[in-house]
Amino acid sequence: MTAMNPRLGLALLATTWLALPCAAAETRTSPRAALVIGNAKYEASVGSLRNAVSDARAVAKTLRGLGFAVIEEHNVTRDELLEAVAEFRTKLRGTEVALFYYAGHGISVAGSNYLIPVKSGYLPEGADDPTLRLLAETKLFNAEQVSAEMSAAGGRCNLVILDACRTTPVARNPRTRELANPGGLTEMKPPAGSLIAFATDAGRTAQDGAGANGLYTEELLKHLRTSGLTIEQVFKRTRAGVMQRSAGAQIPAEYSRLVGDDIYLAGPASGVPAATPAGGSETAAVGVPRRVLKAEPVRPPTSGAMNKLAAAGKAAECVEALKLTAASRGAGDYAAAPLDTLLELAKEDLKEATVPSPKVEAAMKTCDLVLESIPECLPPEHAQKAALTAKAQNRRGDCLLILGRPAEALPAYNSAILLAPEDAYPIFNRGRAQLALGRMDEAKADFTAAAGPKFKQPKARQLALKALTELP
Repeated sequence: MTAMNPRLGLALLATTWLALPCAAAETRTSPRAALVIGNAKYEASVGSLRNAVSDARAVAKTLRGLGFAVIEEHNVTRDELLEAVAEFRTKLRGTEVALFYYAGHGISVAGSNYLIPVKSGYLPEGADDPTLRLLAETKLFNAEQVSAEMSAAGGRCNLVILDACRTTPVARNPRTRELANPGGLTEMKPPAGSLIAFATDAGRTAQDGAGANGLYTEELLKHLRTSGLTIEQVFKRTRAGVMQRSAGAQIPAEYSRLVGDDIYLAGPASGVPAATPAGGSETAAVGVPRRVLKAEPVRPPTSGAMNKLAAAGKAAECVEALKLTAASRGAGDYAAAPLDTLLELAKEDLKEATVPSPKVEAAMKTCDLVLESIPECLPPEHAQKAALTAKAQNRRGDCLLILGRPAEALPAYNSAILLAPEDAYPIFNRGRAQLALGRMDEAKADFTAAAGPKFKQPKARQLALKALTELP
C-alpha cells in the first residue's frame, strides 16, 4: 500500500467541484484537498481489477500538480477507508475545492451506492433484503457518506468521482469492471454546490482499459490538465472521448448542482483575466481556482435588476446577485421580494405535476437555492423570514414527493409546520407523504388536523376532507 500518510493507508472519494469561490479561512493547509483511493486486489468472489491502482496514482499525481493536498491510498480495507475519510474530513474546513476520487468496485443495494473495500467479507448470496442492507452497511462503505461529510464540513466546491463497476460482486470478466450479474450504481443527488461523476451510466460497465489506465480515467486526466476548461467542460469532453473510444458502449454521467462563477482547475486560457484569490496576492499558486471577472469593478446589482432575474425564473443568477449584495451591503429587506417571486414560480412549475420531470427538478433546485440564501440575505428579525423558509420547505417537500422520495419529504414538511403552524397545507402535504409510505394512521391524523376549523384555508381543508374519504 502506498500513501502520503502510511498510518492511515486510505484513499477515498474525490471531492465535489463547485463553482463558488471560497473565502480564505484563517487556518487551513491548502485551498484544495483531495482523497484518492484505488482498490484492485480483491478476493476471488469479487474479482481483481487491472488498472484501479494505476488510475489512482495517475489522478493523485495530476491533482498534486494542480495544487491539491492529496491523501492517496491503495487496496484499503473498510477500517482503513473509514480512517482515510476521517483524515480527509480534517482537511476540508476552509477549502475552496475538495475532490474525492475512487477507482474500484461499487454496487447498489436497496437504492444506495456502496464502495467495496478489499477483504470486505461481503457475501450476499441467499440473503433476504433486510439482511442484504445490513451486510452492505456493515461490510461496505456508503458512497453518500463522503458526499454528505464534504458538504457538512463547509467546503464550497465539492466533487465526487466514482470510476466503479455497476454490477454485483460475483465472478467477472477480467478485462472490464463488469461482474456476471447485471446491476449498477443508482443516481445520486448531490448537495448544493457539488457534482457527482460516474465513469459510466446506470446499467453500463466501466472498462478497465488495455493500457496503463482505465478508459474513463485516461480521458479524465487528459482534460483535467487542459487550461481554459471549466469544471463542466472537463466532464463534457471526458464523456465525448469515452463514448467515441468505446463506440457508445460506455457513457459517463454527472449529476451537478454547481452554482456561481466558473472554476478553471488548470487555470484560465492564455490572455483571460482572472481574479486574485481571497486573501492572496496578485500572483496565485499554481492550480488555485480563479474566477473570470470583468475588468471593471463588480458592483452589487440594483433591487430592480434582482427582481427582473427572479421574474425571469433565473434562480441561480438571482441568488448569486442577492449574495453579492449581502456581501456588500449586509442582509436586508431587498431580498424578500425576489425570493418570494422565485418560490411562486416554483409553485407554478409544480402545478399539475404528478411524475418526475425537468420542471420538478428545476423547482427543487430553486427551493434549495432560496433556503441556502435566506440566512445570508435576510436579517434574523425580518418579518417574512420564517414564512419564506416555511414556504420553501413546503415546496421542497412537494418536489420530493413527486420525485418518489416521500421519506425525504417528511423532514421538509416538519420544518414548514414548525415555522408556519397556522398553515394547513404543510400538514395536509405531510399526510400525503405518510400515505405514500403506507403509514395510514399517521396520514389520517394529518388529514384530520388539516381539515380542522382553526385553519383559514378552505381549499386546504377541502383537500384534506377528500383525502380522508379516500383512505382505504
